[in-house]
Amino acid sequence: MSEDKIFLQKARNLGRTAALITGMLGLMAALGYALFGFSGLAWAGIIGLIGLVGSTQIPSQLIMRMQGARPLSNQEAPELARILRQLSKRAGLSAMPQLYYIPNGLLNAFATGSQQDPAIAITHGLLSRLSLRELSGVLAHELSHIRNKDLQLKLTVNIILRLTRAFYLAGQLLLFIYLPMALMGKPPFSWVVILLLLFAPTLMALMTSAFSRTRELDADLEASRLTGDPEGLALALQKLDYFNESGIFGFLQPKPGANVPKWLRTHPTTEERVGRLRELGPPNN
Repeated sequence: MSEDKIFLQKARNLGRTAALITGMLGLMAALGYALFGFSGLAWAGIIGLIGLVGSTQIPSQLIMRMQGARPLSNQEAPELARILRQLSKRAGLSAMPQLYYIPNGLLNAFATGSQQDPAIAITHGLLSRLSLRELSGVLAHELSHIRNKDLQLKLTVNIILRLTRAFYLAGQLLLFIYLPMALMGKPPFSWVVILLLLFAPTLMALMTSAFSRTRELDADLEASRLTGDPEGLALALQKLDYFNESGIFGFLQPKPGANVPKWLRTHPTTEERVGRLRELGPPNN
């Protein structure tokens, strides 16, 4: 497995992440200033900070209960617990994530919580259809999200997106005021401000999708580093794609990525992810 290729891919992902976060914050600043001047900048920052602090205080146990998950004990899955313990140690996490089980036939896994309160959920479909090697890659991917603080970053991005939608409503109101006054030849403000407010949610949604795709690719890289086996995760991704979209479970859910352009997707295509993983070379011995 090539460390040079991992470094180059991570450097590109870091650059994209920084550019997207900067773009989102810049758009928020422009919206706040367009509406309320410098005080708008301050209020947007305060509201976003309050939302972020409130979101990160939700216990992972509560989130898992809302998803219909129950704790998976070490006795029920001893090999899985052993692998998770090893991967958590390699990742340098202070707390090993609690494993949760979801009695669902679809193949899925997700992480929630913070580095102090981490949790990973896996479905029955995942446990029954993936090999131990493939499960290791999936667990490493979710651990990477926790290690990289992607969960907190995504919460921040979602809060910014919601604030942008509030600005959109303000733009609709201003448009209602602007049109009659413009007809009288006395527009109260520039139409550029209205256009910015109205198109802001679309711009922010595109940046949010790009941000999510970048973090998924970076988690794949970190997972390969933790396991030393990029092929294990690649095989797992192909199975997830087959059973969830193309195979026996495909009729149970819509296929959100089937005809969606890449720039609208929240996840990279399986082909792209598998291709990037296999570029890293064979597993470490």
